[in-house]
Amino acid sequence: MQALFTLTPSESKRLIAKGISSMPEVQEAMNEGYLIVGRGSTNAYIAEELLGEKIEKEKYVAGQVIGGVLCALGQGIRLQPVVFHKGEVLDVEPSSILDRLGPGDILLKGANAIDPQGKIGVYMASPVGGTMGEFYLPMQARGGMVVYPVGLEKMIASVEEASRMGGILAIERSIGARVGMVCVADGIVYTELDALQDLFDIDAVHFGSGGYGGSEGSVTIVIEGDDDDVNDCMDLIEEIKGEPVLPATKTPCKTCQLLCSFQGKEEEELPAYLQVF
Repeated sequence: MQALFTLTPSESKRLIAKGISSMPEVQEAMNEGYLIVGRGSTNAYIAEELLGEKIEKEKYVAGQVIGGVLCALGQGIRLQPVVFHKGEVLDVEPSSILDRLGPGDILLKGANAIDPQGKIGVYMASPVGGTMGEFYLPMQARGGMVVYPVGLEKMIASVEEASRMGGILAIERSIGARVGMVCVADGIVYTELDALQDLFDIDAVHFGSGGYGGSEGSVTIVIEGDDDDVNDCMDLIEEIKGEPVLPATKTPCKTCQLLCSFQGKEEEELPAYLQVF
């Protein structure tokens, strides 16, 4: 049996969150070791699934793409990342436990691009690389695992090619923040397709992308499998359909320290498309 459906970005994030939360490796890290749910819009949904409660998802981010520009939420507004240790939530910043991490521990890290070769691209607005600069090499050195939950809407032709461009000091003109990109060739990518295959005994294919009238950024997927499995999957998709659009919030540009074309501007000086936040 085959079935077809389309997911908006928020619906995709909810599906990915349900799939990630079901991963045996994630459950083991959460209950027997350390599981760090790094900041990010998709990770905000994962935090909700793992915590079993709603959070202010729009504040569970650092870098963000809102209002048609690259942006970042200020330190004083961001929620602290969720860190699990042996089934408990620790009230700590992830950096404070870096020296305790090792095999079996997992960092869930958001991403901004994926390509057909499975490479992952992550924007970096910090001159020292942000979370990637702080965690990527230590996790590799210590034998920990980094999983990158990312929606298929972020598919590009080549992350490797894209990562050769950009850089906060190389870009001379921008509309919004300036960033560089790191190309990760050895990361574990987790998309809607992985979630579907983990949650149900089915095959899933990325069938198309895009839309308008509220379907911008959507992905269309075809699934195939036994009738019962496909119907169970479609029942879950129908539950997910209608997931509200993720709202956005913004640090006042006047006080923001990000290297950005709008840095230092009063709200009334901003273009109309940025005055809505």
